[in-house]
Amino acid sequence: MPSEALPPYSGTMWGRDMYAILEFENDIKSRVASVLDIDQNDIQLDIPGEDRGDYALPCFSFSKALKMNPPDAASYIASQLELEHGDVERTGPYLNFNIHEKYLAKNTIHGCLEKGDRYGELPAKKRKIIIEHTSANPNGPLHVGRARNPIIGDTISRIYSKAGYHVETQFYVDDIGRQVAILTWGTKNLQESELPEYGLDKIDHKLVRYYQKANQRMEEDGGVLEDIQGMMRDIEMGNKDILNEFSTNSERVMEGIRRSLERLNISHDVYKTESSLILDGSVSSVMQRMEELRICDRDEGALYFGEGDDRTFLTRGSGSSLYPLRDIAYHIWKSERCDEMLDVLGEDHKVHGAFLTSALSELGVKPVPRIIFHSFVSFQGERMSTRKGSYVTLDDIMNMAHEKAKEEVLARRDDLTMEDMERIAEIVGMGAVRYNIIRVQPEKPMDFKWEEALNLQGNSAPFVQYAHARASGIMERWDGDQKELLTKADTDKLTEEGEIKLIKKLAAYPREIRDAALSNAPHMMANYAYQLAARFNQFYRDYPVLKAEEKMMERLALVRSSKVVLSNVLWTMGITAPDSM
Repeated sequence: MPSEALPPYSGTMWGRDMYAILEFENDIKSRVASVLDIDQNDIQLDIPGEDRGDYALPCFSFSKALKMNPPDAASYIASQLELEHGDVERTGPYLNFNIHEKYLAKNTIHGCLEKGDRYGELPAKKRKIIIEHTSANPNGPLHVGRARNPIIGDTISRIYSKAGYHVETQFYVDDIGRQVAILTWGTKNLQESELPEYGLDKIDHKLVRYYQKANQRMEEDGGVLEDIQGMMRDIEMGNKDILNEFSTNSERVMEGIRRSLERLNISHDVYKTESSLILDGSVSSVMQRMEELRICDRDEGALYFGEGDDRTFLTRGSGSSLYPLRDIAYHIWKSERCDEMLDVLGEDHKVHGAFLTSALSELGVKPVPRIIFHSFVSFQGERMSTRKGSYVTLDDIMNMAHEKAKEEVLARRDDLTMEDMERIAEIVGMGAVRYNIIRVQPEKPMDFKWEEALNLQGNSAPFVQYAHARASGIMERWDGDQKELLTKADTDKLTEEGEIKLIKKLAAYPREIRDAALSNAPHMMANYAYQLAARFNQFYRDYPVLKAEEKMMERLALVRSSKVVLSNVLWTMGITAPDSM
């Protein structure tokens, strides 16, 4: 769903910001700013608990300018406000704002029915953002410790797409670095009989054995290290035969990585190789530019940036480039092709991230990338290491997820064909993996646990997916699931407490998209999805739909709207929305 295919909306029903909840927010800020004679961007609204209003405004910061204590300041501001679609009341030093429920119901339900999978999308911003994520060393399969990066990166990309950006995702392929050099030495010098027998099902699993054994030999034999360093120098000198060997091995590993990611609904628009930046002269050009600007120095022939303990070496003493210099060249290349850059990196790259932003700033490069740092995933308490071979691969996790999901399906359904059972198990299993990683804030460490990932009653993908399947089942049982009929429903009839609470949660989706993009917070999508599913399930328990005597059509419209938003938020997390489970 690339944002370049999303033209700005022009429907008159949407108002200034299309969505009632955002239009109401804008109206509050505009009118308060007018009363106080300040910029409305300086007004920060809170979102209180649902029993205390839709928005709240603390008035402490306005009391000095108004020469009143905070409660009096709040009373004065409230007396000057006439909101178009809502009311305001003072509670001590706070103003609480409530949107008119009939207006919200009509806007939200008709918006869901008319826009469908486009509901929640914000106006096109005519800005291109390049989001780099995954960029794992192509020396073996992804392990679960690194799985957080592509899942966070892909979810953030989907959020930005929904927020109206033209999004391009990139994978930076380190095809000439030390890791690929070790792998290539292994494929050239090791026999199959020397390797462990595990990992024969995919090409990246086969090749990682060469890397691990070669790494062990390198640590034991200094001659192996010299051979590896020699191959890297040969590439810098233009040895095309060695470069082809490196590229062949890295591409074979990348083939396996791509297949793994595709299973999780993750793909990249561009794969940019390090070798291309050397071959086209970009790396040498950056080095020359940094020397001309005198923003780097030499130590025994090696070029470095920074001072003291903060030095980062850009070249070896021989003059051959190191990864930091090539990464500068890559980001310059990206900066020439976008308006914004966002990198998703593990927390072990914080030093490199600080170096990169500093060096690019010194070079006058704009934009400088914003960086999302994430902690790593342990699996049942185990930390992962590709080098040591102590790791669980992402493929292992996905296969386990499929099998465990199938056990759950078997325990609940005896009416499915084997084909349907496998299909549902794959949808639920892959959703469980993605959601369980997304739901934790990126900077917080997490331990992957099956009892959490597949918990049908808790904060999990199956819980949200089941709510969508439940909504789909209701609509399927109704013979007239036609948008044209539902748009005629009288939304003014939806006045029950549970109906209004569900409508308000549906209405909040575009705001959640906006705020998640502004904060680079993918976990907000999981939190919202869980709250929406819980709210829908409570509505389902408390109110009849198909047997409702007076407002069946209105509740069906609400169910279909819930199905739309549950599907959309699941898409935003890269998770399939099943019609049955």
